[in-house]
Amino acid sequence: MSTHPPAPDSLPQYLAEGVPKQDDADLRALRDWIDDLLEYRHDLGADDIDADENEAIEAVEESSDGTVVIKKVSCGKDNCKCQRGELHGPYKYVVRRQGDGLQWDYRGPVTD
Repeated sequence: MSTHPPAPDSLPQYLAEGVPKQDDADLRALRDWIDDLLEYRHDLGADDIDADENEAIEAVEESSDGTVVIKKVSCGKDNCKCQRGELHGPYKYVVRRQGDGLQWDYRGPVTD
């Protein structure tokens, strides 16, 4: 006889206790909603990505991890070449939606 699958340790207790109480139709609807939410968080287009002042977006690409953004940036130091427009980089970021904003995950310099 199979056993009830355990909830992930990271899941809040109210979900770990409440989700198993749902009927099959509600569980399927929940699964579909979670899939839609994950797609929404990961599916960013070039129009969703804005460069801050003293930044330049070089490329925006879709990825299974999220949206990959390649950009050049300013370090903010007063005497640096980037203050004259010679930005640093390019650097790679993976961007996902988080709440009402975007989460930028730095992945390092872009190498040819």
